[in-house]
Amino acid sequence: MKKIKIKIGISDIILLVLSIIFLVGILTFFKTCGPKTDGSWMTCHWAGNVVTGLAAVLALISLVHLLIPDRKIKMGLSVSIIPISVLAILVPGILINTCMADVMRCNSIMKPSVIIISGLMIVFSVFDIFRYVKKED
Repeated sequence: MKKIKIKIGISDIILLVLSIIFLVGILTFFKTCGPKTDGSWMTCHWAGNVVTGLAAVLALISLVHLLIPDRKIKMGLSVSIIPISVLAILVPGILINTCMADVMRCNSIMKPSVIIISGLMIVFSVFDIFRYVKKED
């Protein structure tokens, strides 16, 4: 039986840490506005739900990226992170409306956090892709 050696690189760790911060953050301190006084939800709640799902997918992809030893599969996983991160950026405020007031939690905390973390995921994924492409040359 052949032993598989997992090489964990800095980009593996960074992508996993960012995605975990994203998922835990959107569930806790990046959370959207709470329910209205009548118990109904504002549209930002639904944006938060979609972003939570995307953050969970990014965390799963990042975990697999860490555990898979094959460079080509890692590169494919890095490529898949990019459109998911772009979608996460587009959800709050573009695909799903957020609250009208800029001081609301969804506009002042969630939206900037999603943009920053997703942007970092894109940057490190692109870095990771170029790193694997250079290794094949």
